[in-house]
This record gives sequence, structure tokens and C-alpha cells, in this order.
Amino acid sequence: MTPLVSMLGIPTESEIDVINKENADSYWDRSDQFDMALDLTAGRGGLDALAQAMQAWIAHLLGINVSIEALTELRDVNLTWYVGLDGDATRIGDMLWHGGEIDDAAIARVVGLFRLTFADPSLMIEKVRGDPVYLILAMTDDKTIRMKPQNLLTGLPVQHLETIS
Repeated sequence: MTPLVSMLGIPTESEIDVINKENADSYWDRSDQFDMALDLTAGRGGLDALAQAMQAWIAHLLGINVSIEALTELRDVNLTWYVGLDGDATRIGDMLWHGGEIDDAAIARVVGLFRLTFADPSLMIEKVRGDPVYLILAMTDDKTIRMKPQNLLTGLPVQHLETIS
């Protein structure tokens, strides 16, 4: 049994393949079978791939070029702005934002940390212009990720787009 199957409590007769370069093309034929997973372990390629997808999402929908880097930890940072990519991540970010301590259970639910920088900082609101934006992704207590990609669009510290052009 793989660690992923064990962690998620999937019946042992289920076969879960972790997406990699060799099997990625087969995803589209298998997508409705729910038998492929993206490895979101810190320091591995899944978080980097998610970062690239988020960059493309922002560029496509807002026309803003950003760079997003997956991080393995968030230490000694000036948290001037963050975006929670789901409800649990937002609650964790709010605790950090207000100077609170997060407990081990909350830390264990954090799946991904990212640093986002704007290619053109002049597009950012003045208050945080030039500072990185941190993105947090977490799972629920039942180990489900409910990412809300719209948070990337509504949570970024950008000036009103009509004032930019």
C-alpha cells in the first residue's frame, strides 16, 4: 500500500498513480476514474506545477505577469499580504496576520506555501508595492483540498484594472 492510499484511507484494492512525466499524457483518458494524484509534497514537482498553473491562470484572466515559487517553509517573512487559496488556509493566514500562533494541527494541514512576485510592481496597490505576496493552501481536517482559484483573482493586491491602462 502506498503512503498516499494509507493517508487518504482509500481501499487497498484501489491503485493510485502519482502523475509524473512518464504517465501525465494518460491523465485525460483516465480523469473520470479518479485514480491519479498530484504529489504535493514540499520540495517535489507537484507544487512547482501548481505554481505554474496559478501563474498561467493569473496571466490569462487578469493579464498580469507574476512569478510564483513553491516554498518548503515560511520563516522570518514580513507578511504584508497573503492569499488563502481555500477556507482553511484563509483561517490559518488570518491567525498569522494578526500575530497569533498556529498550533501543530493547523501547521499539519498546510499543503502548500508559495511566494508570488509581480513582474511589474506598479500594478500593485501602493501599501504593499514591491513586497511578495504569500499564498497558502491547506487541507481540511478530513484531508480534503478545496482550492478556490478565484481567490487568486480577488485576493491579489492589484490596483483597479481600469486605472492601470
